[in-house]
Amino acid sequence: MSKYEGTCPRCNKTHYSNRKGELVICDCWRHCPLCGAEMVVYESDLAPKTYGVDGKRDYETLLVCNLHSPPFYGSQKPVEVTCS
Repeated sequence: MSKYEGTCPRCNKTHYSNRKGELVICDCWRHCPLCGAEMVVYESDLAPKTYGVDGKRDYETLLVCNLHSPPFYGSQKPVEVTCS
């Protein structure tokens, strides 16, 4: 039985662990906030340098839900939950 627990600050889901201080990745970032379906990895049709700003080659969109018109582009990053 798990002795330690932690709550995700984004979705309030409780995660359990057998070790104190263990980091758990909550899966809430993978679900569409509009319909709850699991989103897929966004693969741009343009080169990453197209999205560059001030020499940085990073863009915010990580996942996409194609069940909507227009598609929902998610920018939420994985949420770490510490079990204590």
